[in-house]
Amino acid sequence: MKKIVKYALGIAVVVYVGFCSLVYFCPQYFFYNPTHRASNLEYARQNGYPADRVDYKSADGKELYAWYTAPGYQHKIIVFMHGNSYNIEKFYHKMIPFVEAGYGTLMPEYRGFGDISGKIRQQNLENDALAAVNYLHSLGYKNSDIIVYGMSLGSHMAVNTVWQLQKEAPFAALVLEVPFDSLLNTVKAVVPVPLPFDYIVRDKYDNTSMVKDIRSPVLVMGGSQDPTVPVHLAKNLFALAPQPKKMIIYEGGAHNDLYNFRNYNDVLNWLAKGK
Repeated sequence: MKKIVKYALGIAVVVYVGFCSLVYFCPQYFFYNPTHRASNLEYARQNGYPADRVDYKSADGKELYAWYTAPGYQHKIIVFMHGNSYNIEKFYHKMIPFVEAGYGTLMPEYRGFGDISGKIRQQNLENDALAAVNYLHSLGYKNSDIIVYGMSLGSHMAVNTVWQLQKEAPFAALVLEVPFDSLLNTVKAVVPVPLPFDYIVRDKYDNTSMVKDIRSPVLVMGGSQDPTVPVHLAKNLFALAPQPKKMIIYEGGAHNDLYNFRNYNDVLNWLAKGK
């Protein structure tokens, strides 16, 4: 009997260590769910998003692209940074109300998503997000013309981009939908298995160290019933952000359905009031 118990414990230890190693060395299998096929721009156009494709490069020379609509009478542009799943085709509908309201939009794609090859890692995604805003700078846009909008994991790319590029001037605004304080805290909150997350989650996507230094107005939106990023993590982030700031919690809202609550109207009203 003792031999059986020892054997079973040995197997359990091997499985435990093996799983932890897999999380550490192959995070793409646990934290990302990209759609690898190319986003269909013609389909988006047919459904009311009048964008063009623009091409640019990341800092390491990686060729990237985005969907772009020029500003109308608002003379400002919204950069939408999506999260860990799908590709930009999944989210273009969220930008249509802003186009109709006179804003320009830019929906950048990251490497590893859509038809862009490359490894999905924190540093790569951060660089790709920075490249999108730097592309706008190359077109003549100033920070004061740019509203950076991040959803879910994209909240980190948005916060990091604003934090990195705000030295010369603040951005027009920072909008965060279903954000977290850090990916590490998110994993700890939603995974009930006792694992050494501090050591095996290599890409922490920590927003807490940056958001307190943001010089732009901040809007945070969360869903009270979000099972993916519990809303208390968005509240943690909001508490660290400096004024001016606003938080909206959608009662009954989950992770991917705030559009159904017409959260875009709240964003538009917030922007119209000058934050």
